[in-house]
Amino acid sequence: MNDLEVIKSKIDIVSFLGEYIELKKAGRNFKALCPFHSEKTPSFVVSPERGTWHCFGACNMGGDIFEFLCKWENIEFVEALKILAQKAGITLSSYQPTEGLKIKERLYDLNHLASEYYHYILTSHSLGKKAHEYLKDRGLNDKIIKNFTLGYAPNSWDALIRFLKKKKYSQDEMITAGLVIKTDRGTIYDRFRGRLMFTLRDHRGNIIGFSGRVLDAKVSSEANQGAKYINTPETPIYIKGNALYGLDKTAESIRREKEAVIVEGEFDFLSSYQSGVTNIVAIKGSAFTEGQINLLKRYTENLKLALDSDFAGLEAAKKGITAAENAGLNLEVVTLPIGKDPDECIRKDPSLWKKAVKNTVNIYDFLISNAMQKYDKETVSGKKNIGSYVIPFLSRIGNPIVLSHYIKLLSKNLDVSYESIELILEKEKKGIKEKPLPSSPVTTTPDRTQLLEEHLLSLLLHSTKPKETLEKTIKLLNISDLKLPTIGKIFEILKNYFQKNQDLNIKLISKLLTPEISPTFDKAYLQDIDFLTKDEASFTRDLEKTAASIRIFSLRRTINSLTTNLKKKDSTKEEKEAQNNIKNFLSQIHDLEKRYL
Repeated sequence: MNDLEVIKSKIDIVSFLGEYIELKKAGRNFKALCPFHSEKTPSFVVSPERGTWHCFGACNMGGDIFEFLCKWENIEFVEALKILAQKAGITLSSYQPTEGLKIKERLYDLNHLASEYYHYILTSHSLGKKAHEYLKDRGLNDKIIKNFTLGYAPNSWDALIRFLKKKKYSQDEMITAGLVIKTDRGTIYDRFRGRLMFTLRDHRGNIIGFSGRVLDAKVSSEANQGAKYINTPETPIYIKGNALYGLDKTAESIRREKEAVIVEGEFDFLSSYQSGVTNIVAIKGSAFTEGQINLLKRYTENLKLALDSDFAGLEAAKKGITAAENAGLNLEVVTLPIGKDPDECIRKDPSLWKKAVKNTVNIYDFLISNAMQKYDKETVSGKKNIGSYVIPFLSRIGNPIVLSHYIKLLSKNLDVSYESIELILEKEKKGIKEKPLPSSPVTTTPDRTQLLEEHLLSLLLHSTKPKETLEKTIKLLNISDLKLPTIGKIFEILKNYFQKNQDLNIKLISKLLTPEISPTFDKAYLQDIDFLTKDEASFTRDLEKTAASIRIFSLRRTINSLTTNLKKKDSTKEEKEAQNNIKNFLSQIHDLEKRYL
């Protein structure tokens, strides 16, 4: 066996995919809601026998554990190969990473070294003593400091540069990682200096960047300090809008609690985690992005926002709330009883934070309440401002019952008619529709012949007597009648197979399938048509009707070809022969339609 076969033999596809999505037994297969598009009825089918999956819904994708991981993580095949080899506990005999992956791996290693360096300075060097005391004053213990690899960047222009050069990393690599800055004169210096360092990881635990904070906000305006926070710029491995602080540590807790708490910064996150609320992640500021929402959707459908009280006024937050609504997620808001942020609330009384996380309010209730506090509902301008604040959010609600509820609530609060709110809402919706939508890939709809041939193959593979089913099929049509080359090749393989075998053994058949035809085979094999096999008479009628229809389509293609070429015949004899053939084929079509259709 090659590396791929060994990995697939060691990793059970049902157990593996079950780590990402909720699978339920469905006959000999398993089903789930497709993780790659929104749907309410499960169309994602997994075959433990074949080690494959296929979505019969909108995305119509399929494959094995490698394709699933590539799609889920948005990574290259060789990266998925490396990850799955590690999971299977095998050493790859031939591993050739692409240039892009080589760069990524080098940057992961570089960031890992930088993180260890910063952590060492914080915990074991005199230069980090002040920063360590600062963290203690903020209430964070050594376990948290170690678990999240907090660190300190010395107030030096080249301390990290000198360390990384000793580790054989080049100047260009440091620049690419965002750890150093290059001046117009060509010199470089450490990006992070005299700052408390937060290590940023992706959801798989790879170190992708850093966030550096001054120790005291009061000195943040000093020239040598700059902004209160500075972060790694976007790099080949760090995209700010796709990153969530702490998710690598909290994903399981989020799955277990079936909800995620969203906070704004690292201290809010760390204080909450230490207090026992571990189903939590942090974003940078109020920029709650579509990429972050899609990442969280893998783990839960319920999000609780513990952000700044005025976050809804920011355009970035509006986009995030809209994206969450479009993704079908449930949004609620945590309101703090004390403190300006979760960190302050927790330091004063952790039990109040835990209570606040439990007693959340729906996002739209919060938006209406927040607007009512910001503006005076007794004045005309106040009513207008409240409507302008809330209605853009309401216009994104997809559920008509939920929408009607909040229109009524808003009209009651403003003491205006339901119809007036509805009128403004319709104008808002019209404005949304008029905005250009991002282009989507063009998808081709299968024609009638393709659908029939795929169904015929499914009938054969699901039959309780597949050998007899194949024999009946071949009596009704020739394999050459099949238009799709992959279907034709599979039928040829099955025909040869049943000359030596009585039963359909998937393991034996799998060895005969080439990579070119395997996806077609899997799609047919994973079709949920077991209900058709329960009644033998109905199954036979469906088989005969499908096979006859395919034969008729083939005959019509032949007739069209003969008709087109009829005028090109050189002799009356050839022309007459062609006409006789057409007449014969039309007669066959008539007989098939009369008998089976």
